[in-house]
Amino acid sequence: MLIAAFQVPAALAVVSALFTAALAQRLEPQINTWNSTFELTAEHIAAAGLTPGLAQSINVAVRFEQTNWATGSVLADPFYTSLPGNASNAPAGSLLKLEAYTDVSTYTIAPALALSRFVYQSRTFNGTLVPVSAYILWPYLPRGGASQAPVVVWGHGTSGIYAECAPSHVRNLWNQFTAPYTLALAGYAVVAPDYAGLGVPFYPNGDLIVHPYGLSPAHGNDLLYAAQAAKAAFPSRLTRDFVVMGHSQGGGAAWAAAEQQVKLKLPGYLGTIALAPTTDGLGLARTVGLVGVASIQVANAIISVFPNVSFSDILTPLGLASNQLLEQVQGCNSAYNALALPLLFSGAVLSQPEFEDGYYINRWQNISLTGGKDFQGPLLVLHGTADGSIPESFTSDAVEATCKRYPRNQLHYVRAQNVGHTSILYATQQLWMDWLDDRFGLGHSSAEARSEDSSHASSQTAARKRCTVSAVGTDTPRPLSQYQSELSYYLMLSQDIYTIA
Repeated sequence: MLIAAFQVPAALAVVSALFTAALAQRLEPQINTWNSTFELTAEHIAAAGLTPGLAQSINVAVRFEQTNWATGSVLADPFYTSLPGNASNAPAGSLLKLEAYTDVSTYTIAPALALSRFVYQSRTFNGTLVPVSAYILWPYLPRGGASQAPVVVWGHGTSGIYAECAPSHVRNLWNQFTAPYTLALAGYAVVAPDYAGLGVPFYPNGDLIVHPYGLSPAHGNDLLYAAQAAKAAFPSRLTRDFVVMGHSQGGGAAWAAAEQQVKLKLPGYLGTIALAPTTDGLGLARTVGLVGVASIQVANAIISVFPNVSFSDILTPLGLASNQLLEQVQGCNSAYNALALPLLFSGAVLSQPEFEDGYYINRWQNISLTGGKDFQGPLLVLHGTADGSIPESFTSDAVEATCKRYPRNQLHYVRAQNVGHTSILYATQQLWMDWLDDRFGLGHSSAEARSEDSSHASSQTAARKRCTVSAVGTDTPRPLSQYQSELSYYLMLSQDIYTIA
């Protein structure tokens, strides 16, 4: 999603109050569990014009992030910084380097799971070859009982825009039980790219790799090529067949992968699951009046695509100072929210008014849109009606536009009543798990699913079934108001026996 991980409800004043309370409760240093001593310098504080309170909030947020690094800084980890000689010219989808056995003792992955990391070749939106890091989360027992584990390529939600924001070096792999752990515990091998610019920091020639945040077609390339490279790394342990799945930013990436697959036609592709996807991030930012805050995140990406645009074209001096501060400290979601939300509620102007509806930002919106385009199905889309980060109406509009233009493509849209942005993964877990089983031929209804793809089915019947919409949550065992709305916990490494629940 375009506005990081915080919610965008109708009444910003309510969020302001909640945010103030959250800062008081959550952004207090916990020295007994945090192993970071990060401190903003006087130069940082002066350059960004930070108040003492805001500086302390950012300090706490960055300490929290750094404490959750499993492998230290990516900038000091040869796995990310040392590339092989063929990294400049190996074809997209090539395996560049492999860490077959990753030490999981510093991660907080679930029991009975194992981890590998690898670097592979992908392509940017402009077609440039780019090295990308990824992890594979291994099941103990492959689903279906075969020696090869079926592959789900996972597209993560917004973690940040800098190299240190790579899920592969975060203790809980960023999304923990929302999907990766759940999938692997169910017997699927989870192949999870960090996305270009997250993890591997530099091209082979030493140039910085910019994360093209919000540019879903580029993220879609990363997902598809990761499947190829993972299979090359473990040909006897992973299936060639794979499903692409993602949430939020990763949901848009997964949908875009289905669109990219129309021309790439990579072998083994079985379909896509997109949950709470970003379909029009800039449109969302405009709708809720957050273009300025969003510009801090996308300025680097816009310039990477349109090099004749400068930072001063996009950002005001305050916006530029905020952008530079986050880059200098490699601040990810927590740090971004700690900085951006107070600026938002103070009414600070972060982006140049003439840029907010100018030529380049409109071009950016057009190339980053997902939906309304041809795609290779089947495509399962799920979204909660109580999503405060990406309103369900954006996905509904994208589905409607897609089905109108491509009514014979296989797309099923599920609206989950009173379900939020992250909780969509939990509320609909049975649905997407059954869908995965069907695609891999492991489920009870796999024969029925395959019959819909059969050439023997009448075209009229197939057309009626191609684009469908349904709803869940209309008859829950308990009133909808009684269900936990979103995550209220995080995972931390346990080093003391009394902390084990």
